[in-house]
Amino acid sequence: MESITYLDRIRACSGADLGAFVPWFVDGAVVGYVHRDRVPILERDEGFAARGCAQEQGRGLELVGTGFTERSSVLASVVGRLVAKGELRPPLGEFYPVTAGLVPEPLLQVDRTAVAWFGVRAAGVHLNGWVRLPSGVHLWVAERSRGKRTFPGHLDNLVAGGSAIGFQPRQTLEKECHEEAGMPLELAQRAIATGSLRYAQQDGRSYKPDRLDLFDLELPPDFLPTPIDGEVQAFHLWPVDKVAASLRGDGLWKPNCALVVLDFLLRRGHLDRELSVDQRWALWTALRWTA
Repeated sequence: MESITYLDRIRACSGADLGAFVPWFVDGAVVGYVHRDRVPILERDEGFAARGCAQEQGRGLELVGTGFTERSSVLASVVGRLVAKGELRPPLGEFYPVTAGLVPEPLLQVDRTAVAWFGVRAAGVHLNGWVRLPSGVHLWVAERSRGKRTFPGHLDNLVAGGSAIGFQPRQTLEKECHEEAGMPLELAQRAIATGSLRYAQQDGRSYKPDRLDLFDLELPPDFLPTPIDGEVQAFHLWPVDKVAASLRGDGLWKPNCALVVLDFLLRRGHLDRELSVDQRWALWTALRWTA
């Protein structure tokens, strides 16, 4: 396998062709994007109505229904029909908010299985868990279960998970710390928020305009993460040099998790000896402008 550069890792989460997608609306506001190849499916579905949209290449779809509850019910029925047609995997029973732009109030909710199909903006939390050892800083790396729906067996952050409707980032983090790594609440509460990353990724005919809320946590050397929910098959404690080599080599990383680790290495100066100031600035800028 050919080596991968840090910039390649960033590009893997950018470059979506928005022109290949059509917006869909709730009460006149854009809430997501559906691939043009999928539009005919929704045009024939009773849950959507076609509408004109001059500013969005002259075409769009409007979800029928009014109010949070009715809209959510209508979209859930659409999702059920898409599952029956083989367009989607079965629902997960975990719901994400559907919002318009930067307005935080959800207009409806959608099952996680359909978020990328409908191009809905989602948010997730990602934790860099690191340890200070005599030999230097080490980072905990998770290896995803081979039974995962997405990116089985890939490398991941110590803890990561999507923010379901009604959950704030820190609430999600504390829940995921327990479920994915067996971390006690009092330890998870020490995590420090370090900002967020946004990206717009195209995965085949799905659109992922996501936000990652980032956290760092220095862990005691005697802490050993333990998988609880089965989403992780192993944890590895790697020196940061090995983590960096994995990112610029052929390490099999879940794409958005690679962004989180790269952000950590840049912020904390672990790439200072390897990269010039200009190179680090170029990467930092690229990270902040993936969407």
